[in-house]
Amino acid sequence: MSISHLSITQVRNLTQVTLTPSPNINVFFGLNGSGKTSVLEAVHLLGLAKSFKPARTRSMIQWEQEESVVFCKVGEAQLPVGISRRKDGKHHVKISGEPAKSTAELAELLPVQLINSDAFLLLEGSAKNRRQFLDWGVFHVEHTFFQEWQRLQKSLKNRNILLRSGKITDPLRDTWDQEFVAAATEVDRLRQRYLSGFVKEFERVLALLIDLPDLKMHYTRGWDKTKSIEDVLKNNIQRDIKSGFTNAGPQRADMKLKLHGELASDVLSRGQQKLVVCALKLAQGYYLSKQAGKKSIYLIDDLPSELDKRHINLMCQLLEEMDAQAFITCIEQQQLSTSWQRHQPKMFHVEHGRIESVSENGVQL
Repeated sequence: MSISHLSITQVRNLTQVTLTPSPNINVFFGLNGSGKTSVLEAVHLLGLAKSFKPARTRSMIQWEQEESVVFCKVGEAQLPVGISRRKDGKHHVKISGEPAKSTAELAELLPVQLINSDAFLLLEGSAKNRRQFLDWGVFHVEHTFFQEWQRLQKSLKNRNILLRSGKITDPLRDTWDQEFVAAATEVDRLRQRYLSGFVKEFERVLALLIDLPDLKMHYTRGWDKTKSIEDVLKNNIQRDIKSGFTNAGPQRADMKLKLHGELASDVLSRGQQKLVVCALKLAQGYYLSKQAGKKSIYLIDDLPSELDKRHINLMCQLLEEMDAQAFITCIEQQQLSTSWQRHQPKMFHVEHGRIESVSENGVQL
């Protein structure tokens, strides 16, 4: 689905903005600090009920205001979706006028993909960043994953509480171990099944952007691959009791990219890393479309940075080929105005929190 109407109220310096975006490519240009990234942040709020970083969600509310509100209409049916975030931490989500049961409903409806400076954490950040990326894809493709993931989190939380309590007994431990083992086994199975198809798509997209045939993805499930999770838990029980948490399991899984045995973040230039990250994100969109018939909404902050004109054009062509809706920022209109072949982008000039639709020549519409 794509967003056909977007209303943003009191998000940073965007006091009241109403947009009619293109179902394909939307480019927001203007000086730094003008409010371009705030548009992406607002759409991200619609898809995930939070800012790019959870710690920033409250700060996105405009100064001296109590709440931010973002509203949109989605798809041909013009499905209304709205979310408000308050400074007291509360938030309200409505879909078709009814309160959403969980933020997972938003994620299901609006599969948002973000490419910004934080996306480099896929290569140089912690395993948590890569697990979140992986689980985003599995969530959208494997319909039972969210239920199993919730089951895993609940059993892990309760097992860890028990480990820290100092009152662990074999029967009580066995109860949560059995629940954890069942969920862990299924979560790992679904992750691996997803990766078996996704990796091929990633390698295809990567080859279109950059020549790195020896770059390989290495998935580790979070425990010894030669042993069952049940045996690992039994063997690690004294270590777990001492540390107060479960040391092995899907919560320790990782998905690293290596070139000739070295981490990609250690051997690739910044520009090469950006192309690899873009390939990961675009591949997820392609794979989601093939497997689930859904299209991602791409939020790309400062696309031209660290890329030459050739690679900018390649990125734009892949987005067009995917036929996805994209919200892209840049500083100068000319940086992206001629990079498209199939779709004429809708251009928006952003200045001091005001957004105006302009023609290719910069004339206000």
